[in-house]
Amino acid sequence: MSGAPVLSVRSLTRHYATGAGLVRALDGVSLDVAAGELVGIFGPSGSGKSTFLMLAGLLENPTSGEVWLAGERVSHAGADLDALREIRRKRIGFVFQKANLIPFLSAVENVALGLEIADVTPADARVHGRRLLAALDLAHRADSLPAKLSGGEQQRVAVARALANAPPLILADEPTAALDRVRGRQVMEIFRRIAATRGAAVVVITHDPRSTNLFDRIVHFEDGRVCERPQIY
Repeated sequence: MSGAPVLSVRSLTRHYATGAGLVRALDGVSLDVAAGELVGIFGPSGSGKSTFLMLAGLLENPTSGEVWLAGERVSHAGADLDALREIRRKRIGFVFQKANLIPFLSAVENVALGLEIADVTPADARVHGRRLLAALDLAHRADSLPAKLSGGEQQRVAVARALANAPPLILADEPTAALDRVRGRQVMEIFRRIAATRGAAVVVITHDPRSTNLFDRIVHFEDGRVCERPQIY
């Protein structure tokens, strides 16, 4: 694939001072993710996966190193957090373990909310929200409140919400952890489709080995670093 990677991190570190000494939550990670690529990040608890997502998603500044989006350096140790918020809103979509839907808003209203905040008219935002939900086989649930949705349906609404602004980068943190095998596979297949049809770079942090065949590439983290080891699934 030509051009700069959608996501590029260079020598990324995040260190914390504690009473017991220095914690190296992330310790010199470099990684590129291209448009249309679905990358799985695996590793034990405490290996730095979630810290990587926080830094790559511009939710925190690194102790050192850099984050680049489409060839533009956007984050480093002294980056302005207000500026990062605007970049994050326009260029990155997030999906977390819990859908975190607003309980008193319908599925389509949850998807449309981010667009309305970005000054899209409510009517247009809802039309686009229904289009996204339909693409995820949720047209019939668009007007349902979250409490009326299954766990898998809620997570698909969260995916639609992440796609609302058509971000070039999607970051997902344990998105199938609360789902059974069938629903978890469905959600992972959606990420595969998003990468293939929308050309987004999609990074999924997971412990779940059941859908490894869907990834273009698997990256292993241990002790805050990328490590080379055979896949043993």
